[in-house]
Amino acid sequence: MTVPRLNQTLIIAAAGFSVALGDVLIKRAAMGTARLSEALRHPLMILAFGLYGLQVALFAYVFLRKWQLGIVALLQMAVYACVCIVIGRIWFGERLTVTQITGMLLAFCGAALMTK
Repeated sequence: MTVPRLNQTLIIAAAGFSVALGDVLIKRAAMGTARLSEALRHPLMILAFGLYGLQVALFAYVFLRKWQLGIVALLQMAVYACVCIVIGRIWFGERLTVTQITGMLLAFCGAALMTK
């Protein structure tokens, strides 16, 4: 993998990671309440919105560099899914089936093939 491609992949991975962490924080904030208004006022929501802002800035950068939307989206979603699955398992005790694990592996293979 060349240096520009590696940089591109790392930037897109950072975007996916930031959105995944933002979603984790939203889930954590929502767990202690039954009302949307209370969840939105939770202190973790500020950090979640900041992580979403980081993702927007990273995407603006990659699109200014004329990177392809389809590749960016696929790579970001693969990283996002992996981070959410791992954190969901560790922090929230969520489980995966063999079929879901296979699907995740296929998604990463597809993302790798898209960068060629």
